[in-house]
Amino acid sequence: MRLARFEHDQQVRLGLVEAVDQDTVRLRPLEIGWDDAVEALTAGAAEINRVAASSPAMDTPFKDLRAPVGQRGKLICAAMNYHEHVAEVTPQAFVKEAIVPKLFIKPSTSIIGPHAELALPTTSDTVDWELELAVVIGTGGRNIEKADVFEHIAGYTVINDISARTSHWGMGERAPSHWADFFDWLMGKWADGFAPMGPWLVSADEVADPQALDLELSVNGEVRQSASTAQMIFNVEELIAFASTFMTLESGDVIATGTPSGVGATTGTFLKPGDVMAGSIAGIGEIRTPVVAPKV
Repeated sequence: MRLARFEHDQQVRLGLVEAVDQDTVRLRPLEIGWDDAVEALTAGAAEINRVAASSPAMDTPFKDLRAPVGQRGKLICAAMNYHEHVAEVTPQAFVKEAIVPKLFIKPSTSIIGPHAELALPTTSDTVDWELELAVVIGTGGRNIEKADVFEHIAGYTVINDISARTSHWGMGERAPSHWADFFDWLMGKWADGFAPMGPWLVSADEVADPQALDLELSVNGEVRQSASTAQMIFNVEELIAFASTFMTLESGDVIATGTPSGVGATTGTFLKPGDVMAGSIAGIGEIRTPVVAPKV
């Protein structure tokens, strides 16, 4: 099933997706007080369907959809997790058995809805796209075994790990420093709006194999990324098992699993006001992100 958060009468509500049209989605509101899709799924499909049956269907514009998971959990991201993306960034070869996943966390304020505008930051003019499959944790845990990972997954959604490749802080020249380079990279992930997410949460039982999904991202109709989740270096089980060895994963946490090749940095192409990104994952859905000028 697909569960979406949407705004109606100035309130954010949760609904069961029944049908999708070009500009609207038909929902049955779940009027029971569930905060987000993960909380609803813990009640089970039978309860969701029972509650949905008591509500009349309503058509909601895509612009009124919100991120399917609220801001109560962690947003954990994997860097450099596709073979071809690593190859486009660095010529240095690697052996998987000699590395571990590269994880970082984005703030909850980076999360925006699946059709929300992205206001470019004032601190960078090299803002880039990174389409990714996002895995949403349903049952938390620590030291999760790879064989048990799928018991902890509530579902899947689409995320765009927007990234500022360089930053300017209004301080003039800085001395060269690996520390400065690292933290500029990290802080380039953290800006408000840098994690468009949605359009809904697809329950785990609807995705037979998360390593067999096609991804595609276009900018202004031109395809920039086209790949399969089969190209991941560390798969979903490995990422979740690894993360849980040193941090407790909690219900509502989101794990963005890395981006394939085709990022703008490889060609010096960066986002500008007026651009529109469209990112889709087969079987999950599509998010569309208009880019606007910085809001000062």
